[in-house]
Amino acid sequence: MGPVEFVGIGPLGWQGVIPANSGKMARITVDHSVKRVLSQEELIDRIDPEQLIEAISHRLDPFVEDVVDEVMSQSTLPQLTLSNFFWSASPIAIKKRVYREVRKQLPDALTRLIEDLKPNLGELVDLNEVIVEKLTGDKRMLVGMFRNAAASEFRFIQRSGLYFGLPLGIPVMFIWYFFQAWWLLPAFGLLVGYITNALAIYLIQKPLEPVKIGPFTVQGLFIKRQKEVSRYYGKVMASDLVTAEIVVGEMLKINESVDRLRELIHREVNRALEEAQGVFKPLAVVSIGPSEYARISAIVGDRAFEELIRPDSRSFAYIDEALDVENTIAERLGRLSPAEFYELLHPVVAEDEWKLVAVGAALGLGAGYWQWALLT
Repeated sequence: MGPVEFVGIGPLGWQGVIPANSGKMARITVDHSVKRVLSQEELIDRIDPEQLIEAISHRLDPFVEDVVDEVMSQSTLPQLTLSNFFWSASPIAIKKRVYREVRKQLPDALTRLIEDLKPNLGELVDLNEVIVEKLTGDKRMLVGMFRNAAASEFRFIQRSGLYFGLPLGIPVMFIWYFFQAWWLLPAFGLLVGYITNALAIYLIQKPLEPVKIGPFTVQGLFIKRQKEVSRYYGKVMASDLVTAEIVVGEMLKINESVDRLRELIHREVNRALEEAQGVFKPLAVVSIGPSEYARISAIVGDRAFEELIRPDSRSFAYIDEALDVENTIAERLGRLSPAEFYELLHPVVAEDEWKLVAVGAALGLGAGYWQWALLT
């Protein structure tokens, strides 16, 4: 696990297996957890436009009023200048009716925008890549995920010297009593250290299915805790990696995504204006013409874009609740077969399994030599 950063002089030193291979480990984590049980398309399907509008309703009325007032005040044509005069002089009741009619177009426009986003979401943001990049860039978070998810298993490895070393060392004690060659204790120490770590690593992963051995039922320690580990992964993903705020923030870092989102919003604004323009006709003395209509559309589209790319905490809270990432990941990871769930930990262990076993053997060798030195 540690150290997180390389510690040493020149090429001589050490870095934890997971942080040293952070990119690979992050991808393994994503490929065998989120990517396996959840798709971006399914997530966006869970967002209900009506409920989203309800969540942002405190911002809609001021937004609609500001946009309508801005359209009426920024026009450059004499016709709309006159219309602006009438608008300024209009009774509050008429203005409220216009605001209400414009606001009525928003649910349909937002619904169509979400429908448009579904097939295009992959162009805007790749959720799996967002998670990989975040974990790769934050090695401490990555290490923390594995350390907490497999805390019991790592404790078992740490204590395996006591569990297996003691019973394996008892025969050596009797052999040493009758045969005190200088190499005996170091050699047996190496062998015991190797067997201890190799056996511990095996037992945290296998057997995949419960096996009856006399009165005992044996199963890989990590596999046995599948439900518990799945709940932990769901909690971490929902709180630190797959949140509405993170996804929106990552999407807005990519110029192509911003341009595509702007294009979709402007398209829906144009359509909404087409459907709502009858409301404005009584306010205009004559037709505003295509160029001024395009200008109005641009004003509304730009304001809608600015509004949508800066959601507030209530918007994020609704989206996170709708996505329900924590429960979905916990439930679906918990339903994976033991063989599938095994892949969540095995590649991490397998990456440098030989090093873990070699370290155990080396420590055993050193301990055996130290025992020989004390006894002679």
